[in-house]
Amino acid sequence: MNDPSMCIARDHFASTSASSDVDYQVLLPSDWEEGERLPLVLHLHGAMSSSASLELARPFYEDLFQRGEFPRAVVACPSTPTAGGFYMDWPDGASWEALITDEFPEHLAVKYGPFTETALIGASMGGYGALKVAFGDPDRFAAVAAISPAVFPGETPEDVPQPNRPSVLGDLHQAMANGSGDADTYVGNSVYGRARFNADRIRGAALPILVDCGAADEFLLHEGADYLHGVLTELDIAHEFRLVEGAGHVGPAADARTRDAIRFVGAALGPFRRSNHGVHAAGDHRG
Repeated sequence: MNDPSMCIARDHFASTSASSDVDYQVLLPSDWEEGERLPLVLHLHGAMSSSASLELARPFYEDLFQRGEFPRAVVACPSTPTAGGFYMDWPDGASWEALITDEFPEHLAVKYGPFTETALIGASMGGYGALKVAFGDPDRFAAVAAISPAVFPGETPEDVPQPNRPSVLGDLHQAMANGSGDADTYVGNSVYGRARFNADRIRGAALPILVDCGAADEFLLHEGADYLHGVLTELDIAHEFRLVEGAGHVGPAADARTRDAIRFVGAALGPFRRSNHGVHAAGDHRG
């Protein structure tokens, strides 16, 4: 097992959580063999995207794999909707968070598992989903990396300024309260709400956390990322925070930042796990 390449597999399954057929893509070592036990990385795509996000990220995973900076792993990305999705469980609809936390990994384990551990990585809407899922059950995950996560500079529906919720971010803002404006529902779907409720568990799990955002994000997501950094610091939750000067939501810096996030996750997995896993210090990198 020394082939330095990775391959993409495309598949779908009938999801009970989503009450629909869900497409997904899997990236794994080309010489993977049935029965080999590897870590699982759940790669969550952004708004208005699909499992094709993993295919676009494949060159970064493969390059780091070839360089020895990402371990042998199964990386998987399901297609999830934006409207009516947002990695949430809807009271009268699909349960997309349950799909990510339970049903999808269980489905993958039948074909590619059992897995040694599970990590999360996501960008934009996927960054929101990855953080929310990880903070909801921190003992289950080996690491979480969020690139330009869709988080707001406020913790209740009324706290979020209008400029911070344009377009699809406004849809997410409403969806977090299931469209009702209910503050308790909103907090339950909030990364901050999960962090505050499970702060002791997150600290106890020593969950490696990366929050990365461009300081010139066109959707002002850097304001939410900075707010999240403040909340995690207040709660004494160790994390790495990167605010990249001059970088936007996409653009020339996006590729390098995605690579760094994948490298961060890889360092936390299996034999790549950092020697100080569990005692990593909070970082604040602005530059």
